[in-house]
Amino acid sequence: MSNLVSLILAFTVLGGLAAAAIFLRSYRDRLTRHFGQGPMQVKGSLHLGDGSRLVLVDVEGTMMACGVGRNGVGAITIISPKGNEMLGK
Repeated sequence: MSNLVSLILAFTVLGGLAAAAIFLRSYRDRLTRHFGQGPMQVKGSLHLGDGSRLVLVDVEGTMMACGVGRNGVGAITIISPKGNEMLGK
């Protein structure tokens, strides 16, 4: 009888951990936006296909458009905090 209770408790704990992992994975972006208010924030993302994305990032008031792909990350354009002047390429 003790083994059955231990087995039921083990499955309950594992089920709770699996449910927490699924919850955190599905709400990861919302939780990061809410709790991750640091000096760098992702303002938006656009999927371009083939694993590539265009990401708009705000770093202490300076906006950057970055290309994110399988080969890495690269800054495309840097926008100054004072206006819409382009500083990048």
